[in-house]
Amino acid sequence: MPYYLEFNQNDSQFHETTRTTSDDSILLVIDETQKKLLLSVPSNVGMITRRAAERQARGIQKTGFLFGDGGRYGRDHELEVLGEGGQLPDRLRQSPREVY
Repeated sequence: MPYYLEFNQNDSQFHETTRTTSDDSILLVIDETQKKLLLSVPSNVGMITRRAAERQARGIQKTGFLFGDGGRYGRDHELEVLGEGGQLPDRLRQSPREVY
């Protein structure tokens, strides 16, 4: 059974949720059977928010997430980021200066 966490932008933390999909917020799915963390980032999310969610997800990857049932899930799982939200704009991917 997968566990779902929603990223709250106000406190930059993941919280338990019953939502399985979202078009407006970042969701982290903890799949215990495949030992994976699936971070889905919608396209309307900015780069700073995405990076904050990724940092939190990497922390969950190391220590797990303590759920209300007393179980700690997500430890030592592989992190996979899905979605195009929070990417650098094309104009920032190239250096404005020429490299010698």
